[in-house]
Amino acid sequence: MKPDQFSGMLSVFRPPLVFELTGREFTLVFDDGYDRRLIFKDRKTLSFGPAGEEKDYAYECLKAADRCYFVNFEDFTLRPRLGISLVLDLVQDLVTMALTHMYNNPRIPGMPSADYVFGAIQREDGTVSNLRHGYTTDLVAKSISWNYGYFDIAHVYATEHYYRVTFTPRGLARAYRGRPELRSGGGDARRTPSANDIYEDYFAPIKIRDRIYLVGLLETVKAKTRGKGSSILVLMNLDEMHDVGRSFGPSGDGGEAGSGNNTLGAFGVFHDASELVAKKSTLYVR
Repeated sequence: MKPDQFSGMLSVFRPPLVFELTGREFTLVFDDGYDRRLIFKDRKTLSFGPAGEEKDYAYECLKAADRCYFVNFEDFTLRPRLGISLVLDLVQDLVTMALTHMYNNPRIPGMPSADYVFGAIQREDGTVSNLRHGYTTDLVAKSISWNYGYFDIAHVYATEHYYRVTFTPRGLARAYRGRPELRSGGGDARRTPSANDIYEDYFAPIKIRDRIYLVGLLETVKAKTRGKGSSILVLMNLDEMHDVGRSFGPSGDGGEAGSGNNTLGAFGVFHDASELVAKKSTLYVR
């Protein structure tokens, strides 16, 4: 993660970093039984951890909607790797934390996994909301084609637990542009995009508030077949059809050196993926 820099192909439509939280402090009361202090020390550094045990981290902060922030950081001294992402919902005084792991699986070190912890932000009067963000079925059977600038890819939210990836005609045209070997089926057939492809993997949809969702996608199948996969975590604003988030995964050679943790952004449009949703799963019981 490199604050103030756009990194990777997914960052073309990432909005500028926001610094509205600089100087602010929060007490986060999580349902795992541990409270954490969150202090935005300046534009590049925050402190996070149990009171009196906070550690400093380089961070990036993006804004998805009014008073709704995506905060991303990592302790680069930890092995296995642990990525930390926070959604701060200052309208409802709620917080959701995503803990993403890499090099945690002894059989497939490059396989990502993720855990989610819900909680609330302590108010100035010391009170804490009983409400929480939570898993949702709102997105089931819907599909959004996301434009990352260099390419388009459609995420099909096939069930409440699994997503599928496909390409719209526009997305295929952009994928083929400059790579005629894909259109002819040349090269690595496993990577030849097709509108009939079904790639299915784990999906964690969380409702933050109306029309705003935190969506976690894992590439465990890729990890099983290629030895490595990524975790994509996005905070979607469906009123503006825009998302912000991050990609967390291994380096190009699957090793730990140069491991990626890059923030991103995309613009989306809904499209009809009913045929793909109706196809029988080839990987999981639906």
